[in-house]
This record gives sequence, C-alpha cells and structure tokens, in this order.
Amino acid sequence: VNLDLTKHLTPLGYHFAPDPSSQQVCTIGGNVGNNSDGPHCLAYGVTNAHILAIEVVLADGEIVTLGGLDAEPSGYDLRGVFIGGEGMLGITTKVAVRITPNPSSVRTLLLSFDTPRDAAATVSAVIAAGIVPAAMEVMDQGITIAVENYVNVGYPRDAGAVLLAEVDGLPDGVDIDAQRISDIGREHGATDVRQAASDEERMLLWKGRKTAFGAVAQIAPNYYLHDTVVPRSKLADTLEEVYRIADEHDLAVVNVFHAGDGNLHPLLLFNGQEPGIYDRVHAAGAKIVEASLAAGGVLS
Repeated sequence: VNLDLTKHLTPLGYHFAPDPSSQQVCTIGGNVGNNSDGPHCLAYGVTNAHILAIEVVLADGEIVTLGGLDAEPSGYDLRGVFIGGEGMLGITTKVAVRITPNPSSVRTLLLSFDTPRDAAATVSAVIAAGIVPAAMEVMDQGITIAVENYVNVGYPRDAGAVLLAEVDGLPDGVDIDAQRISDIGREHGATDVRQAASDEERMLLWKGRKTAFGAVAQIAPNYYLHDTVVPRSKLADTLEEVYRIADEHDLAVVNVFHAGDGNLHPLLLFNGQEPGIYDRVHAAGAKIVEASLAAGGVLS
C-alpha cells in the first residue's frame, strides 16, 4: 500500500512522492497501472517520474524487466509505455521505485474565501508569480463541512471555499514563499489565512483532504465522480459552469480538486433509489465533460 511505503521510509529520511487521495488504500502496482498523481504532483510529478524499473508478465507468459536501475537506460522507454497501461499490456509483479529525500522544512497554509472563484483565482496568481508550491488543493463549502465533521481539525464551515497550499524546501525560502502566498491570497479576497502550527496539525489537514470522498457519505449515499483537467486560467469559469449544470439537472454537486494543475473532481451527489435519477446524473456528467473540453481541457 502506498502509505505503508512512505511510513516505512520516513524515519530513514525519505518518502515516495506520488500521494493519491486514496493513499491509505491504493497500492504501488495500482499507481503504476494508472500512472496516478496526487496533491503533491504539482511539484514532484506523477508516478511515471518515480518508477525506475518494473518486472512484468506479458500476455504470452514471458517475464521481462522494463527500465533499469541505471540513471538512463538505453533504448525505447518501454517502462514509460507500460506505466498507465491500466493492465492492458501485462501484469506488474515487481517495482523499483525512486525515493525522494524528505524536505528540510515544510509550511502548510489554509486560506479561506467567500467563493470558489476567489480561491481558483488565487491559485492562478500564485503560479503566475513564479511560485511552484508542493501542493495546492481547493475544497468548496459543501465538501469542507463534510470533511470537518469527520476530522474535526478546524476547517472553517462558513467559508465558501478553502485553499490548502504547501511549500517545502530550505527554511528561509519556504518562509518567503509562504508569506508571498498569504499576501497573494489576501489580494484575491482571502478572509483568513492560517498556518499549521505543528506536523500533527499539518497531517490532520491533509487527512481531511484525502478522506474527502469518503466524507461525502454524510451528505448523500451515492456520488458520480468526474476527473478532467482544464487550463488554470479557466478554472473559475469552468467551476461556475459545473454548478450551473448541476442546478439545471436538479442535482447537488461538491468540488474538491488539485487546483495547482487544473485537475477538477466534481462529485454529483444523489440517492440511487430515486426513480430516474441515473438518467439525470449521466446527462449532467456528460455536460461537465463537454464543458471541460470546451474550456481547452482534457479527460484525465
């Protein structure tokens, strides 16, 4: 399991950088199959950047090793082709991962906003300022309340949206970037900026974000999740279109997403026992996909 690897490595001064939201249950093999990313892919890249070699069993039973432990194996990058193949190219039996040194300093900020648009605009402004945080995640009010009910770490229930931003590296640079993000947030309407006071608080904030999908059960028994990527400059407009589409189909929607790289995760909420509900849910889902593509995005 992904998180087990990082827990094993952390006392040794390292971690496995890809950290999907399902980190507590997803496996390294599953990460390879889906080329998974996660909140920290903004700075560190997706799974493909952290796999050196894989042993695989091909369809005819042949066992081969793709990639290698050398810095730059020669020939075609068949390792890269296999990663993200979703099991269609063979079965992964062993994985050699690249481990990442733990940063010497980390700052985690929680910024509160009146609207998701303000939070999305802040994300674009941070990147435009030349800052590349380790992670930037946005949650709207509906999902923030559900998460706070679960983890009880102090997420603001009255905020229209929250932005979880993390910077890491050398202490002086981290302090400067954290202050710059705070200033940019306030320039874009942040009503409150809070910094995690300890590693324990930082981990709880991240636990809240990474258990968001499970917390949805407090709101509705079923959800239909979409996963698209749009240009950061179109995040705010696309979000408003998602809310409009949900209203048009008489559905509730909550949004939690990897804002740093424009990755949207709208969750359409419903009760599967309601007659005809799946027709409405699928119709709304199709419209969300179309809206993402129209904004210049792609399916992830």
